[in-house]
Amino acid sequence: MSDHFYIILTGDSGKTRRLPIHKKILTVVSSIALLTLVVLLVSSSLTMGLFGTNLHYAKQIGHLREQLRHSTQLIARQQQSSEQLKQQMSLEIANLEMAKARQAASFSEEKDEIIASTVSELNARTDRLKEVMDSLGLKTRRSSYARQDSGGPFIPSGNSEHDQLLVKTDRYLETIRYTPLGKPVPGAISSRFGSRLDPVNNRGAHHTGLDFQAGKGDKVFATGAGVVTMAGWNGNYGNNVQVDHGNGYVSSLAHLDRCMVKKGDRVERGQIIGLVGSTGRATGAHLHYEVSLNSKMINPEKLMIVDGVTLAAPRPSTKN
Repeated sequence: MSDHFYIILTGDSGKTRRLPIHKKILTVVSSIALLTLVVLLVSSSLTMGLFGTNLHYAKQIGHLREQLRHSTQLIARQQQSSEQLKQQMSLEIANLEMAKARQAASFSEEKDEIIASTVSELNARTDRLKEVMDSLGLKTRRSSYARQDSGGPFIPSGNSEHDQLLVKTDRYLETIRYTPLGKPVPGAISSRFGSRLDPVNNRGAHHTGLDFQAGKGDKVFATGAGVVTMAGWNGNYGNNVQVDHGNGYVSSLAHLDRCMVKKGDRVERGQIIGLVGSTGRATGAHLHYEVSLNSKMINPEKLMIVDGVTLAAPRPSTKN
């Protein structure tokens, strides 16, 4: 068997030629060609794989770039919205501060108007208190029973005129509070202060107080604040309540059926201190009422009439 292959070539003239190729050479060439084909196929496959991978990555990169662009736009919009919100909040805060300032200014004006109105009214009432005190012949007196249990740090108010007005008003009110004013019972006066015929023996006598018409058991009111110094039987006065008002004035209520207070009690104007009776030297139920100033008997009627009008009996207080 021959070790060669022959390749026959035919020309246009009909002449033929034979080219001998050794089998080993042909095998080597074939192997090389096959290996080259395999290499080409593997390379092509790897190239296609890499191309596909690169294309996938390129798509992902494009998608990520689109997301980044969208996120950037979103962040920009959010920053713009945040800036607008910040500006809106700043505007709202400014409006609130302006409203607060206007309200404070309005409140200050209203406060000043209220203070001015109150001071004017207090001035008018203080003047009226002074007129009442003058008509009653009262002088400013400080009661020894006025409360002294107060204190605290001294902080100037900054308005001495108002302070003086308040102090003056307070002194007038205290004087009136601790002065026996008005009638101790609603009834009319049946016997006045001064000379009269004694109702028991019909002889001339000096009446040291006022007698008021009243029925047995009628309520008797304190005519001013003070401290009870007598509450019980007192000879011709019968059951007798005496109130020391601490400013030189002492009021006395006699012939009571019953005393409603005891010695040492603090009382206020309008407080019920007894019931009308006819105890002691009396011809019937009535109230005998006396007032002394610095241990001297005075006419209680002087402390009952203001501008020609008799003061009514005090209103009952909440103490009784």
